[in-house]
Amino acid sequence: MTYGLHRSCRVGAIALSGAAVIALGTPAMAEDDPPPGYVEPVPPEIDPESAGLMLGDGATLADPRVLDIKFITEDLASGETGETGETGEEDPTTGGGTGGETGGAEDGQAPAGGGEQREERTGGTHKFTLQTDVLFAEGSAELGDEAQTALQDVAAAIDASGPAEVNIFGFTDDQGSYESGRVLSDERAWNTQDALLDLIENPTEIQFNVRGYSEDYPLYDNTTEEGRQGNRRVEISWPTEE
Repeated sequence: MTYGLHRSCRVGAIALSGAAVIALGTPAMAEDDPPPGYVEPVPPEIDPESAGLMLGDGATLADPRVLDIKFITEDLASGETGETGETGEEDPTTGGGTGGETGGAEDGQAPAGGGEQREERTGGTHKFTLQTDVLFAEGSAELGDEAQTALQDVAAAIDASGPAEVNIFGFTDDQGSYESGRVLSDERAWNTQDALLDLIENPTEIQFNVRGYSEDYPLYDNTTEEGRQGNRRVEISWPTEE
């Protein structure tokens, strides 16, 4: 089963969902606001003694800063799980963990091996990050059968949490024009929402914030293919009481 791009299909799905979905697609944030919980990629460490690095007289590097956060990240593609503590270092009792809020984005590099779908639980947020290369064909906004399977996991988590609000955001890499990326990421976010409407038990009780961000707010380095692949994604998140 695939999902088309036409807004008429989307309107039909909304109409079947009841009066509560009048607010669907009306973002609760300002146009230029970043996605909730977004954290810029951690820049690579710089050695001030490196022969290839010249600092001006009296210049010094800023002190490193560690986020005070604890979360569990599960890479559903590989089945590995890891837990990160307040120091941002891996808990040796869990294995496979990574520091940083992006669940594996160390020094702006995409995680190697898998990573097609990630589930993250931070303090107050439950988020799924799905690579669009798995959900959609290249340059397309149509969801295929493989995407349907992945979204069933997301829908089950939403049903279990029962949130009043769900964010669905689309992102692209920096290839192509910004405006074409904005259109594509927006259509992909909307079609993801359309699919979830059919999978969630009570969609009329949820307000959806749906939008595309084009190449804004990357998680990885866009100068590498691995980084661009990680930046082509759909994020589905909702607040929790944790």
